[in-house]
Amino acid sequence: MSRAVVFLLLLLITPLVRAETLRVALYDTDYPPYHFVDSGQKGLVADLLSRFAEKYNYDLQYMLVPEVRSQHLLDEGQVDVRLESEQWYRGDNQYYWSDSIAIVEDILVMPRGCHIPAIDELGGYVLMARFGYTYPQFEALFAAGKLHREDFYSEIDMLNALVDMQQNQRVAVIAKNTLQWYASRNHVFKKFTVSDYSVGRAPMQLQFTYNEKGKHMSEQFNEFMKNLKSSGEFAKIESNYQ
Repeated sequence: MSRAVVFLLLLLITPLVRAETLRVALYDTDYPPYHFVDSGQKGLVADLLSRFAEKYNYDLQYMLVPEVRSQHLLDEGQVDVRLESEQWYRGDNQYYWSDSIAIVEDILVMPRGCHIPAIDELGGYVLMARFGYTYPQFEALFAAGKLHREDFYSEIDMLNALVDMQQNQRVAVIAKNTLQWYASRNHVFKKFTVSDYSVGRAPMQLQFTYNEKGKHMSEQFNEFMKNLKSSGEFAKIESNYQ
């Protein structure tokens, strides 16, 4: 076989084995235990995506951007997937959604010694929240002007601000797992008053573009997660982030 023929065969075969790029938009700040930026840890989401990409021969390409920006990038077709929950999404566009990766349970937090009222008694309070996030359980209070919102760009910023506050009319909303992660590494955060009730539960999912590529990837990811869970491997991975 001549070198020319071999060269042509290689040209034909190479595109078939080249890894397709999976473009992922994730937060540009930490969201323990699901995502980390600079701590040297992957986080549950990146860990799963790495395993998924390896199994299906994808070349992972991450873009770390603010929450709102990541939604724009997905809608503009500049990324293939981002982290979201179908219960949190408030737009009108269509997407392909993965099955649940984890359940996010939101709770309320105040300085030590404070009393946390019921949700319908939060009139006049300021809700410390994550910029770009939606909180369905508080929308009616926001709309009525009874509850004011103060945005922070990360949970750690929110918690640090709460440490410096005395008893007042500010209450933070944060994922229970995130608070537990920080509290296990900083005893100061163990002193907060925490609500004995949940203010929301939602599945954390991957939000894929509404096209053939997004459909195909979402189906693959759901099959991947199904196999991980049935084999018990997912529980082992998840235990690394608790």
